[in-house]
Parts: sequence; C-alpha cells; structure tokens
Amino acid sequence: MAITRRWKFGCLVVLSGLVVAAALFARWWMAPIDIPRPQRPPEPADNAYEVYRSLAVYSSQVFRSDPWTTFAERLIFATRAQINLEQPEWVRYLLQKVKPIRQEYRQHLSKPCVVIVDYTPGWTFPELAEFRRWAGCEALDIAVAVQERDYVRAIDNYRTVLLLSEQIRNQGSSVHYFTAIAMQSVVNQQMSQALPHLSAEICDKLVEVVREWERRRVPLSQVISAERGYYLSSLHDLYAGNLSALRLAAEHGAIRRWNPRLFNLRRAAREGEAYFHRLQKEWSKPVSQQTALQDIEHPIGRILLGISPGLPRSAAYTEVRIRLLACAAGVRTYRLRRGAYPLSLSEAGVADLAKDPFTGGALWYRAGDADFFLYSFGEDGNDDHGWRVAERGSPRGDGDVALLPFDGPPLAARFGVEKGEPLRLK
Repeated sequence: MAITRRWKFGCLVVLSGLVVAAALFARWWMAPIDIPRPQRPPEPADNAYEVYRSLAVYSSQVFRSDPWTTFAERLIFATRAQINLEQPEWVRYLLQKVKPIRQEYRQHLSKPCVVIVDYTPGWTFPELAEFRRWAGCEALDIAVAVQERDYVRAIDNYRTVLLLSEQIRNQGSSVHYFTAIAMQSVVNQQMSQALPHLSAEICDKLVEVVREWERRRVPLSQVISAERGYYLSSLHDLYAGNLSALRLAAEHGAIRRWNPRLFNLRRAAREGEAYFHRLQKEWSKPVSQQTALQDIEHPIGRILLGISPGLPRSAAYTEVRIRLLACAAGVRTYRLRRGAYPLSLSEAGVADLAKDPFTGGALWYRAGDADFFLYSFGEDGNDDHGWRVAERGSPRGDGDVALLPFDGPPLAARFGVEKGEPLRLK
C-alpha cells in the first residue's frame, strides 16, 4: 500500500512538472516580439511627395474623364520599346493635355521629398502608376524635341525625370525603387538615341545633369530599411491581432485556422533581422560579387518578406546606362572641341562618373580614329570585348552592357547564348 501511494505521488509530481514545463514552454514560445517596431523617418514640413500624390489623383482623373487622351496614349506607347511619332496630331494632343501637370511637378524638384507611407499591411500606392505615366510623357517630349532640334528642352525633360524619380523613392519601399528604375530607363533610352546629334555645349549640360543626379541618388540601403520596417511592423500587428495584418495573411490556410501567436513570431522577427543585416552587407558589394541569400525559414517570415532579390541587378542596369550616357557625352564633347578622341575618360573629364556598379571598377573605354567603345563588363564581371547579351528574360547576363540594350532573343539553354555586336559610339 505504501509503495502504491509513493508511486501515485511520484506520478503526480512528474505530471505536475510536465504541466509546469509545458506552461513555461508555451509562455516562451508565444512571448512578445523583442525587436521594437521601427518608426518611419519624419516628413519635412514642405514635403513634395504630398504635392505629387495629389497631382497623381488629378492626373488619373484627366485620363479617365477624356477617352481621347487614353486613346492617344495607347496609340503612341503601343510597345514598351518604342515611341510612335507617326501621328503628330495625337502627340500634340497628349502633350497639351498633360502640360499643366508637367509644369506643376517641375516647381517642386528642388524641395525635400519623403515617401508618404505607413508600415501597415495593405498600404497601396496608386500614385506610382501616374509617376510612370509622367515619365513616359517626358520621354515622348524628348523624342519630339530631338525631331525639332530643341536639345535644351530634351535635356530639361531628362533632368526632370532623373530628379523626380529620386524624390519619389526617397525612404520608399522596393516598389518605389522599381518605379523609379522604370522612369529612368524610358527617358535614358530616348536621350541615348539623341547623343549623335548633340553639340558640345548640350553634352556639357548633359554631364552636369548626371552629376546632379549622382548627388541626389537614393542608395539601396534605404530600401532595405523600409522593407525591414514593413516586415517587423507586420509581425507586431499579427501578434497584436491587427485586423489588416490578419486579412493580409488570410490567404494562407494555416494562419487563418490558428492564432498567429502560436507560430513563434519572435523567432520570425529575429530571423528577419538577421536576414536584413546580411542583405545590407551583400548589397553593398558590386553586383558581380553578390551571392544569393538563403531564404528565411520561418513560414510567416517567408510570407511577409516582400523585398525582391533582383533589385540590385535592375538598379545596376539603369544606373550604369545613365553613367555610360554621361561619359559618352564627355568623350563626344572632347572630340567636337579638339578634333580627336581622348585617350581616357579621365582626359575627357568624366572619370568621376565612370564607376561600374557591376564590378566596382571603372567603365571600359577604347578610342579609335572614327568612333569609340564604352561599356560595362556586366553581371559576370568579365570582359566580353563589347559583345552585348540579350537582357530581356535572361536570368543572369554573361555579356557586356553598352549604352543601348540588345533586344535580341533571351538566353535559352538549348540554343546557347545570343549576343549583339559591340556598340560603336561617335
């Protein structure tokens, strides 16, 4: 009998210990997130983004209220790669409709600008579509100005988009950064096509515009900071039972069925913090030296992580082509004034703009008697002697990057790599 009582007492002690251990484990597992919720940077008193956002609403109303404006836009921008100028009456009509909008945002290019956004799930950015539309209209007017040989106007349009695009991604997310990349790409291609027609004085203005853009350029580190803010704030909202955060995760059955606290959100926060730290370190390297990071293991962390690993690649292509344009303009200026091409970019006075974001070194330049070569080594960091890779659809280009892209077929494993001939500039 005494043995039975001792056995029962022992079992009770063990059971009590298991209950206490389970309670302590549950408390640890569902403990609050120990990384503070990030705060948005303060907005300036005279924030230009507020004006741009209001102007975007007006711009959208202009196109919705006038179907002919939308028709003209679709006619002129039938393809992404080319602007159609074969219907000049529709070109004039579209530019006339957007003229007040273009005049308005030009007045705020020198003002401080911080993206207006809150670190809450479901925040949308309808203004970004209008920003891209504005860049398309500026690119259209660049093409018209080149036809009319009004190169001063073309340079002003180019400068406007470069500065505006940096403003609308300052302290913004990766979506803002990608939008700015698209804006810069469309005007840079139009300006690059006009390069053979530019005088030395206009080339000087072009170089100064790019230098101004370099001073205003928003680094990728700001994107990482913003995306970290979204990630951690969403975790805090999930832990607190915030309805918008729960709706964001409602598409995923496991989160819909269970309390998010049961998923150990503190671990998700710590994994995310470590991931963004590694990302900051990796993205500070030239693109050709970057390596892919291992994804966050926590299931909710993978759902909430919104930053694209391809952002540095996309940014580098646009950034290097802006610098290639400025360096080519500097070389052209030298030849127009002295009758011969410079021996180096330093001699042309544009060495400060010759940094290659793909390699971290200088852009490659070689002068001939009648033309010159200028290019970046591209993603693989190897010199392919100017041969350009087909960039569209390519997972990782192994050719060089010149001022104008090669729009041939993309890379295909069974057909090999198709490349474009080196681009000769004058």
